[in-house]
Amino acid sequence: MNRVKALFILNIILFFTFIVPIKAIEVIRDTELEEFTDDVLEKLLISSNLETEDINVYFINSDQVNAFVTGGNNIFINTELIIKAEDYREYAAVIAHELAHILGGHIFRTSEELANISSKAMPIYLLGIIGLITGASEAGFAGVMVGQAAVSDTFTYYSRTQEAAADQKAVSILCNSMIDASYLSSFLERLETITSNTQIKSENYRSTHPLPSDRISWIQLALKNNERCNHEIDKELEKRFKLIKAKLFGFTHSYDETKAVYNLNNNQDLYANAVSSYLNGEHDQSTKHLKKLIKENNENPFFKELIGEIYFVNQKYNEAIYFQTAAIDNLNNENDIYMMMLGNYLLSTEDHEKVRESIHYLKKSLHLNSKNSYSWYLLAKAYAFMDDISFANYATAERYFLIGERSLSYDFALKAIKGIEENSPEWYRAYDLIEILKKEVSTNTN
Repeated sequence: MNRVKALFILNIILFFTFIVPIKAIEVIRDTELEEFTDDVLEKLLISSNLETEDINVYFINSDQVNAFVTGGNNIFINTELIIKAEDYREYAAVIAHELAHILGGHIFRTSEELANISSKAMPIYLLGIIGLITGASEAGFAGVMVGQAAVSDTFTYYSRTQEAAADQKAVSILCNSMIDASYLSSFLERLETITSNTQIKSENYRSTHPLPSDRISWIQLALKNNERCNHEIDKELEKRFKLIKAKLFGFTHSYDETKAVYNLNNNQDLYANAVSSYLNGEHDQSTKHLKKLIKENNENPFFKELIGEIYFVNQKYNEAIYFQTAAIDNLNNENDIYMMMLGNYLLSTEDHEKVRESIHYLKKSLHLNSKNSYSWYLLAKAYAFMDDISFANYATAERYFLIGERSLSYDFALKAIKGIEENSPEWYRAYDLIEILKKEVSTNTN
């Protein structure tokens, strides 16, 4: 995987659309959730010929309980499904089911039109086509990026045969991964209660899957054929999952709802209330909760990221830099969003040495993910601040290319190539942009 009601506005809000929208969805990125899901995927894929890099998981801000797959090995998971899962084993069970659809090739039996949308347009736009950038801050969601993608609400409707096969395969995947497969059944049992007691009809798990009651019987049958599947809980994964659920709840529910559910009895409670207090404008209270969490677990990068974001919002840039640097040091893997955020904090100081340092981190962000248009935007700002106009033009050309502004990309690439050292990597890339766009721009002007 190479990450909410409309949360306040995140530090970065990325809007992008394609095709005529039938239904708009918000796709979020969160480093904590992404890393956790990668770890779960690694366990689930242990007996397959796929790697985590082969699967793209996207998270949708939605109060509907749902998950689905599209072509190109894309799994979409709604935030409400994560919140409704009792523990990580239920979450893993849902992912295993969607993986089973991918491994079974079920997605390729959908309509040609939908396949074209999902396999071609979706990955491109989800990863790179970014439009309007706002300067508003909402931060805290571990380097969250939010975007709007237009997709059909008809997604994928599986046959009963495909669904039964996916459930049986999911049981096998879970058992081989040392995860208790009975939690797929327990999740569906609770889902049946949720859907029968609400008005949720067309936009929940039922919209892309058969009735839970049908599936429960299929799963129980599969469990009988996998006698050695009652594995012990992974306490570390469960601890991480509870924190993620708490954070998601704090972001997606009101301040009063969060306080009612999370009573400050444990770390999950503190985390949820830290998020909720932050979004409610109670920054001192949020900082207090986070400092307590950091004191108890100084190795957690996500607590540090959030408190750093709060300092940034309050224009306390040195404090923001300190905590974001610490967060990066504590991450298991390098992350493009965290690098981008640190680059943004350094840039915001308007101190020449720190701006020079910001260029370093923004380049690292782009090395990790060259399709992050906001990193290109910040890099252009940093170069402009340092009076390096040619490189500012080059970074701007890259940004415009990603957000679909082809004519502007072409114009800035032409400006850039005049001032960049010939045969340098940036020169070659600017030249490539010019060649790629030359015909397209010429056609449009004619």
